[in-house]
Amino acid sequence: MGRFRIDPWLGRRWVVQLGPCSCPADGLTYAENSDVSTRSRRGRVPDRSRLAGRGGDAPRSPLRGREQEMLQLTTAIDSVISDGSGVTLLRASAGMGKTTMLASALEQAQRHQWRTLVVAPDVASRSVPLAALLDAVAGEQFGVDVAELERTLGSSEAPYWFTRAFSEAIQRSAMDEPMLIVVDDLQWLDAASAAVLASLVQGLEGEQIAWLFATRTGAPSAAHLRLIRLAEAHHSVIDLGPLSHEAAVAVASDLLGSPPGPMLENSLERTSRIPLLIVEMMRGLRDEDLLVQHGAAIESSGDHVPSRFGASSRERLTHLTDTALRFLQIASLIGRRFRLVDVLDVLGMTTRDSADVVEELVQSEVLADVGDHLEFVHDTLREGAEATLTPSLKRGLAREVVRVRLAAGDPVGAIASTLIDAAEPGDEQSFTLLHDAALSLAALDAAEAARLATEAVRLARDVPRFAAPAAELVPLLWAGGFAEQAERSIEVLTPYLRHEERAQTLLSLARQQTASSFETAIRTVDSALTIPGITRSTRTELLAVRALNAANKADPVELRDTLAMAREVADPDVDFLALATIDATESVFEFNNGRWTSALALIEQALSNIERAGLRPNLWAPEGLWLAFLRNSMGHPEAALALTDAGRSEASSSRNAPVEAYWQMVRSRALFDLGRLDDARLQAEAVLILAEELGLEDFAQATAGIVLAKIAVHTGDRALAASIAPVIRRLADGAGVTRAGRWTLAYIAMDEGRTADAFELSALARSSLADPIPPMTTPVDFADDLVLMEILLAADDTAGLTLLEEVVTRRAAMNPTELLPAAVRDAVLGRLRHDPSLLAAARAALHQVDRPLVRARVREMSAIIDDGDAVAHLEEALSIYEAAGATRDASRVLQGLRSRGVQRRFAQNERSELLSARETQVLEKLVDGATTQQIADALFVSSHTVVSHIRHIYSKLGVNTRKGLVQQYADAPLRLKSGPGATR
Repeated sequence: MGRFRIDPWLGRRWVVQLGPCSCPADGLTYAENSDVSTRSRRGRVPDRSRLAGRGGDAPRSPLRGREQEMLQLTTAIDSVISDGSGVTLLRASAGMGKTTMLASALEQAQRHQWRTLVVAPDVASRSVPLAALLDAVAGEQFGVDVAELERTLGSSEAPYWFTRAFSEAIQRSAMDEPMLIVVDDLQWLDAASAAVLASLVQGLEGEQIAWLFATRTGAPSAAHLRLIRLAEAHHSVIDLGPLSHEAAVAVASDLLGSPPGPMLENSLERTSRIPLLIVEMMRGLRDEDLLVQHGAAIESSGDHVPSRFGASSRERLTHLTDTALRFLQIASLIGRRFRLVDVLDVLGMTTRDSADVVEELVQSEVLADVGDHLEFVHDTLREGAEATLTPSLKRGLAREVVRVRLAAGDPVGAIASTLIDAAEPGDEQSFTLLHDAALSLAALDAAEAARLATEAVRLARDVPRFAAPAAELVPLLWAGGFAEQAERSIEVLTPYLRHEERAQTLLSLARQQTASSFETAIRTVDSALTIPGITRSTRTELLAVRALNAANKADPVELRDTLAMAREVADPDVDFLALATIDATESVFEFNNGRWTSALALIEQALSNIERAGLRPNLWAPEGLWLAFLRNSMGHPEAALALTDAGRSEASSSRNAPVEAYWQMVRSRALFDLGRLDDARLQAEAVLILAEELGLEDFAQATAGIVLAKIAVHTGDRALAASIAPVIRRLADGAGVTRAGRWTLAYIAMDEGRTADAFELSALARSSLADPIPPMTTPVDFADDLVLMEILLAADDTAGLTLLEEVVTRRAAMNPTELLPAAVRDAVLGRLRHDPSLLAAARAALHQVDRPLVRARVREMSAIIDDGDAVAHLEEALSIYEAAGATRDASRVLQGLRSRGVQRRFAQNERSELLSARETQVLEKLVDGATTQQIADALFVSSHTVVSHIRHIYSKLGVNTRKGLVQQYADAPLRLKSGPGATR
């Protein structure tokens, strides 16, 4: 198996006889001598033919002027053998040679027996979710069940299933040999495919996979930016600029077959040494007979440049015959790749009639014949052909292209851009197609769905019969970031909507706005409530959404009033879903007001209403999670864990990935509260990976993200703290869960001894301590009161401490049968009043509560107050921390013991093993050659949990790749011990 190396041909010159240019449109080509045949050893078309303009077997000339870039590229790719997977990005404007460098990398990969895969989206790919990935494996023996994946298309969970399928197939391939995965024209890739690729890059770390992306310069979309940042994290971004003067001359020499003379060499500067323009100039000089032989050199006849030079590809096309140009104009409306039959159908030509035209375009190096389709040699040629169309002609031809492609069964998304060009206001077919395409895209690509929705609404303007379906698209505009357009659309459509239709439109919009702006959502609902004559059920749904946003906004007065109005309007025998939302919202409100019994009754009632509506409570997310969160916050994490396991199991059996992810978020919190820090970390890391695939980052970061931050505090894991810090900062700087984010920063600051920072960061928590909202962690963790107390003591904030006393006392009094609030009250009062008996009462209560870390903290507090038994208290705290793996906490207690003359070391128990029992199981299966999914199936865990295990194994053993693990541990005992002599 070979490594990547720069081959001698990079600097070698060879001659192409003067005649039709044989190099691609960007002027840079690849190896002359290749041991890779037209079909690879696997019997398939070489992957380089998938790249733009790479069809056929045209003669090839050497790569010029990119020696340093190719060295950087091949070094980065080669490093995956020793360092595991890596990501490289090629970035440049059109015509700089990105695709040529990709082709060169692919040829070298195939020569060295690497497996390759190419994803090559077209301009039309933006509106066809995941089509680029399906095209990449179409007809391949790649281990992906294309038919099965096609059945998931249109579902919001499709990226999740694509990620699973591609991960398994790629991992199998990379076990046998290194693999190069290329994505050309990243800028055209749809958002769902970009999300899948980002998940694959992160989930397949350590496999021998080189990822190579190429994109144009310019502002990337959010989806593409994620991939670009992965390359930046690997410090492997190659920006291509103009060639050097020497390289430009070498390219010209290759094209001409002889070196250029002095005048022609000077003329090359007019190309700005951009490869594409060098080719254009040489081709133009040749076609206009402006080249003459002067000895061994080729010279221009005078200080001339081609008449068409400088007018871009558009002007080049004007030298074609009229029929050829019309052929290209129609093809440009289809995309970079197209079927010959589609163009002929629009032209009304037969295949025989088109033979001369196609031959002319191929000979002119405008098109390449790839066998089953034709394609433009370069995107600039397609763009130039489209630019030659007048607006009226473009609309007319676009309508014909739409007709032909619909008849051929092409997906609506694939022709969306052509539809936009063809459609005029009142065009019913175009409106319907754009409307349906926007709705189908909404779950996978909000921005592209909004773009299509904008055009559909434009077509509906002043067309009454389109108003109601157009109104369905208004929420999509908001979701895609077109807030002003959404509001204008409502104004435009309102005159043609019935009262109920308008109210339903505003209801849908308010639901969408709930995710980003509580105030805006309430205003939208209030606007809908003023519409006369709307039905009772719609009014109930509106009030339910209003109540939810009032709760999110933490406005208790507005929430109480809205709940009262909603219950007055709702029919308990009909409005099950609306009442479920109302009940769940009021349950949260009651809990935050300290009325826990009422909160429990309300959420049980909400779940009952969900069942009455014919739905399954465990699949009602996120509201259905509240009972588990509630039980956990009350001090019953074991009960919460049982609820989460039941919910997670039901979601898994229903193949409902988003709901399963929600349950895993709750589970990470319950495990943390139980003191199972290793399990909590594993669950939290796994669910953050899953949430990113499913677009649930905000909720996951506010739950699992904060769990990881607190675990980092308790364990002193600096790497974990550094990795999760940006997440916590985003929460703190955001709008939705600012309190939780800022409180977590205060929690961290207090642990690090930055008491002044902790006090400042806790300002929001202190100001809302007595309000019926979670002032700190969300959902509330009453153990945070103990940390807040230490912050207030350090700041000598007497008023704040007095308020804290009042809050914990009132909470315990309102819930007399619950042990956790009583324990927190007694701990706070005992610490502040220096009362050992109150601390003893707190300890006694906590012995009946499943919160070991809280129990240990109270033991530490007792050592401060009860000096006579301080050693016993610290010994007990140390024992708890060691059992939980809370290393930093244990170190702090050890220092306390040493200050009292007690010399202790960490207990030597099963935690001294370098790998946990589960990690050892995973390692054994890795060494045996199992894939991530196979390991997950064997151990009855999620694939994301296995990914987290593998990352921990790599970190603990100091190995970067699966191959390295196999080499080092295939014959070694897998119960690895830490300490002197341990294998690392």
